[in-house]
Amino acid sequence: MDCTMGFKLDRYRVRLVLLQGEQELLRASLPPPSIFWTGKPARALLESLSIWLDTRLRVAFAAVDSADGWSLELTDELGIGCHTVFYEVFPVERRRAHRRRLRGVDDFREVHQLCLLDRLDGGGR
Repeated sequence: MDCTMGFKLDRYRVRLVLLQGEQELLRASLPPPSIFWTGKPARALLESLSIWLDTRLRVAFAAVDSADGWSLELTDELGIGCHTVFYEVFPVERRRAHRRRLRGVDDFREVHQLCLLDRLDGGGR
């Protein structure tokens, strides 16, 4: 079954949600990369999950700064998502979110929405 990952990067953290259909397989909140000099960790994470699940991942990617996708080697200089044997990255235009009260350890509603936006934009290709 196809897997979709929401990958949201801002100044303070990276939030990830991995869905297989409607089922949430993984939720993570990580500190952002300390320096953007290589995309190797992001690529290794996506490749490893792809191999683990034996499927090609669809990654809906959002970042505060479009240059961050290029720094992580998930997009090119023009903001076009990378495609490999293991994953496809689809940049999603970030929308301004309303400030909400957090529930639980962290709030992942916006990251789930990335996966839903990807589906609306033709995720079932």
